[in-house]
Amino acid sequence: MKIMSFFSYKGGAGRSTLALNVIPFLANALGADQDHPLIVVDMDIDSCGLTFLYNLHHNLDENFNVQAMFGEHGHIPVSNQSATNHNLFRNLMPIGGVYNKGDRDILCLPAYPGNSLNGSSNYDSPMELCQKFVEECEKVGCCGIVFDSAVGDQLTARWSNDLADCIICCMRPTKQFRDGTNRYFDETFDETMFGKNVIVVPNVVPTDALTLPADGELRQYPDYAKEEILRSFQDNIDAGNNTYIMDMVDGEIFGVPKIDRFMWQEGILDNLAKDELTDCEKLALRQYEKIAKLVADL
Repeated sequence: MKIMSFFSYKGGAGRSTLALNVIPFLANALGADQDHPLIVVDMDIDSCGLTFLYNLHHNLDENFNVQAMFGEHGHIPVSNQSATNHNLFRNLMPIGGVYNKGDRDILCLPAYPGNSLNGSSNYDSPMELCQKFVEECEKVGCCGIVFDSAVGDQLTARWSNDLADCIICCMRPTKQFRDGTNRYFDETFDETMFGKNVIVVPNVVPTDALTLPADGELRQYPDYAKEEILRSFQDNIDAGNNTYIMDMVDGEIFGVPKIDRFMWQEGILDNLAKDELTDCEKLALRQYEKIAKLVADL
């Protein structure tokens, strides 16, 4: 079972939109079906990005949302039933139909908008509930878990990243993202969060070539951005505490391009015929599929 955390050090990286668009490729790559579903958990409880994107906020079960299950009085149902009959999984929200797949191939534990996680100042108690949730997912044969993390040092981000085997680190190719993200992995991680695979994903990347003044000379974008991201991560790469996968940085295509239509409908690409897509949008779909393949190959 693959356990993934979509993480960004700062808000505004397009993290939830990235997760939304990579998830159908993950479902394909990991062989999701109703007996081995892909589980999606909205851990960004302050913003509830995926909950809103999947339009689940109008129909939440009071007992089966992130705050109810991982909060101060949370309870994780335990059973020897299959995913289709287990009291936990049969109460998660089916979202496979969003991607033209079987409804129960992909299941979501949404977050309750406007509700904090009671007891969130304590790392251990909610973490134990999160761990029990993961154990039940593994026991019934789920093919994977996607945590849409909170940002930065928030505890729900720590829980998501701690539990994950693979962190999909979403960032814009700017100095504040480069330096802030590097600091997070340099200072925030402790031994409990070593041994991770970190896929660094520049996101919302401009596609036009630019000439920029930098370091007293004119530099070409995107080559300059690639070099700066690689440079900023070098100390963490050399430390060897985690494996940093830079294929999305220094591969043939740099990151995931900016998609103008996402200003209005973040999941539109999955529902358009291929001949309706711009070249930039086709490129984005290739990159989403590449991220899923990188995860599946770990």
